[in-house]
Amino acid sequence: MPVFMGYNSGMPDDTPTGKAPEDPRPQGDSNWGDDSTMIAEKVGIVFYDDDQTPVDFVLYLLEQFLGYDEEKARMATELIRATGRASVAELLPAVAESTLRRMERAAAAAGYPFRMDIRPKADAA
Repeated sequence: MPVFMGYNSGMPDDTPTGKAPEDPRPQGDSNWGDDSTMIAEKVGIVFYDDDQTPVDFVLYLLEQFLGYDEEKARMATELIRATGRASVAELLPAVAESTLRRMERAAAAAGYPFRMDIRPKADAA
């Protein structure tokens, strides 16, 4: 049976001192950035209306790549037809780029010239 040997005075004292730890960032070092902008701002994926891409294919893109349910996808396609374009997603830039490339490959493989792009959130609406 192990025997308790008592307090080991060789261990460092971890008693809280009440002082906040010092900020490790060097003063005036701009390479650290501003804490409020450390997360990238979202961008919009915009779909454009055309006469050659069937609505069923646009529904497929919205449902399979952007997670729309059928009703929401149909509403989005109506908006695209009525206005000529619509922002269909707001994503982080890297995710938007990857998703857009996958949808472009799907459109090319299906033989449709469907146009879509990425816009800053303010321009996508």
